[in-house]
Amino acid sequence: MLSYKEFDNAKTVEVRIAGKVTAEEFDRVAKQLEAFIARHGEVRIMEIFESFEGMDARAFWHDIRFTLSHLRDFDRCAVVCEATIFDLWSELVAPFTKCEVRQFKPDQMAEARAWLSGTGDPEI
Repeated sequence: MLSYKEFDNAKTVEVRIAGKVTAEEFDRVAKQLEAFIARHGEVRIMEIFESFEGMDARAFWHDIRFTLSHLRDFDRCAVVCEATIFDLWSELVAPFTKCEVRQFKPDQMAEARAWLSGTGDPEI
C-alpha cells in the first residue's frame, strides 16, 4: 500500500510504503509525483517504510524506470525505516544523482522533516 501527501509551500512530498506494493499503486503515485515535479521543478521527498513486504515484479521495474528518468528532479530525500535497505539503495543510486539522501529511524520523524525542509541540523 502506498499513500501520498503533498506540501506545495515546501515543495515536498511524503510517501508511506507498507505491505506489498503493486504496479497499479506505484503508477498511481508516480503520476501524482510527476505532476508535482512539473509544477515545482526540483522537489524533496520523504519515504516512510512501515512493514514493507516488497514490490511485485512490475512495480519494481516501474520504480527503476521512474527513478532513472527523474534522477535530477530531487534535491533531498529522507528515508524513514528500521531496516538497512537504505544502504544498498544509496550505494546503487548515489553515483547518478545529486540528491542528498539521509536515513532516519521511525522515532526520528520530526528530525527527518526538519532536515528535509532545511531547518534542521545538517549533521543529523
